[in-house]
Amino acid sequence: MAAAAKAWSRKLAANKVRLNCLLTELEELSIDAVDDNLLGGQLELTEALFRETDALQAEWEQDLEAGERKAAIEDWAKSRRRFLEARARAQGRLQPKQLNGPSCSEGCNSGNLRQTAAPTRIGKLTELTLPQFDGEVLKFPTFWAQFEASVHADTELDDATKFAYLLSNTTGRALGAIAGLPITAANYPQAVGILHKRFGRPKIVARAHLLALWKAPECREMTRQGIQTLVDEITKHLRCLAAMGKDHHAGELPWSEALMPGLKEKFPRELQRAWDLKVRSGPESEDNLKKFLEFAQLQADSLSPPDEFSPEASREEKGGEATRKELTSAERKGRDCVASSALALVTSVQRVCPFCEGDHDATGCQRFLNAGYSARMSMSREKGVCYKCLKTGHRARECRTSRPCGVDRCRQPHHQLLHPPATREPPRSPGPDQSHQSLLAARNTRGGGLQTIRARAYGPDGNQVVVNCLFDTGSQVSFIRKDVTEVLGLTGSHERCRFTTLGGRVGPVRRWRRVEFRLGAVESSGRPLTSTLIRAVAIPRVCGKVQPVPGERSKGAPAGTKLEMGQRREMPLMIDVLIGIDYYYEFVTGRIRRRATSGPVALETLLGWVVCGRTSPRRTAEVESFPTNPEHSAVTLLRKNGEIDEVEILPEED
Repeated sequence: MAAAAKAWSRKLAANKVRLNCLLTELEELSIDAVDDNLLGGQLELTEALFRETDALQAEWEQDLEAGERKAAIEDWAKSRRRFLEARARAQGRLQPKQLNGPSCSEGCNSGNLRQTAAPTRIGKLTELTLPQFDGEVLKFPTFWAQFEASVHADTELDDATKFAYLLSNTTGRALGAIAGLPITAANYPQAVGILHKRFGRPKIVARAHLLALWKAPECREMTRQGIQTLVDEITKHLRCLAAMGKDHHAGELPWSEALMPGLKEKFPRELQRAWDLKVRSGPESEDNLKKFLEFAQLQADSLSPPDEFSPEASREEKGGEATRKELTSAERKGRDCVASSALALVTSVQRVCPFCEGDHDATGCQRFLNAGYSARMSMSREKGVCYKCLKTGHRARECRTSRPCGVDRCRQPHHQLLHPPATREPPRSPGPDQSHQSLLAARNTRGGGLQTIRARAYGPDGNQVVVNCLFDTGSQVSFIRKDVTEVLGLTGSHERCRFTTLGGRVGPVRRWRRVEFRLGAVESSGRPLTSTLIRAVAIPRVCGKVQPVPGERSKGAPAGTKLEMGQRREMPLMIDVLIGIDYYYEFVTGRIRRRATSGPVALETLLGWVVCGRTSPRRTAEVESFPTNPEHSAVTLLRKNGEIDEVEILPEED
């Protein structure tokens, strides 16, 4: 059995080498001015060898483990892509000859005509990149339409190859739904059925569109961009529902009537009042969602800047460059501020309180001023006002106000009325019941060992390094030191995050990079596939130094002499990787070993045994404590000790 598997592997490796050589020759022939017969013969040889190698690859992948199978699929996908590109270029060279050749007789099969037309499209059009489907229901119809046209309906591809394409174009929940199926031709229809049942059922898609309508962002100012964006968002979902046969205008009582009150409330008050005046003076049939969206579109169009060929634009052009430079920002902003009526739209700047709709600014609202800090924050979130200037119509990141708060030397960008009150905790005498204010243990007669262990981190290019890890269920996400990511050569996309430290201090929104790497036991050197994939946020410093458990050593730590062990026992650890609650239970197996007497416990993980818990009373482990100081900002706290109690991942449109 082992000999047969070895021979199978050798044949597959030899076929891949031959395929690379044939692809190189095919690419050179497609560029050079050679005879079409020679190019066609080379293409036939390459296609035959590719089909044979693809079948061997599919059979070989069935005997691999999950991690090795995924790596093999990704590696073979690169070769498959190169073959498809080379074949497309070759067919593009041969296609003009086929077009000038003899026409097909009337007895030709229509199916053959369709198959011969496919290379024409491949040779003339640019390559279409398939979208990645991550499990979002609203994106499934678009994803499947493109995948079906490019891969699923291609008669030249076998089902095993289609299954490999399907796996390479799915991520997140969608990939998790079909990842356990072996990559065979028989399982491809089952994988397609799973995706359609979970993400493509009409009722699920319709409910997702209705939920998106309910959660559509509000527009509180009469600006062209805000109204247009909201109208487009609502119209998009209504069109998708209509395409599914869900006509929101059909029936004696159409369901658009149920959506009308909620959707109308998302528009500015001025537009709502103008609409109410309009429908009161008109017939009842005009009061529906379709007419309301048309009315909102007209309002947005009326706020558009004048056309470049209009007389008004000509007068601006004659005014010269000096006149345009003298135009202040307030005057430019006044162009988009209007008050609507049923008869006309009069350009004006009107002060409307977002909290009580009175004729004053938010800073002069007695209702807002009399409220406490928590009530003010709730009112601001409910009305969607900017946290910097307490005005509506724009987000905080788009606000032109740049001055900091200034209350009690606060350097945060929020408004003065949203400054949190100073909280001072009463002094407490140190004792056994004193609560800890950081991730580290406080000074006490009985020390507490944290869940630390040494592990081996792997990068995508084979780089590896031994790191100190800390298991922390109090953190929502995992973290890794930024300098470790540079050693491993890790890259990734940026995300906008807001950190919350212990004590309730909220830091500013910043962009941090989320990287992907593998983490395994120290003894797993040279075996990255046995490690666990983890995604973490890269920050300059994870947390303060922690004290190892005295007299204990987790499995996997490098052995040393007694002198070395004594020195290591007294030396605090610099944490390189913090494993939060998002990956904690992927490493912990659940096995715990306890001593007969009180003392530390051993917790089994995929990285080895972690010794943690209460240490011996006679060994006093004094670990530095970093209490939360309300006088410092969240950024200062993060730089000092990095203790993070909560992290909030913000969407890009926040």
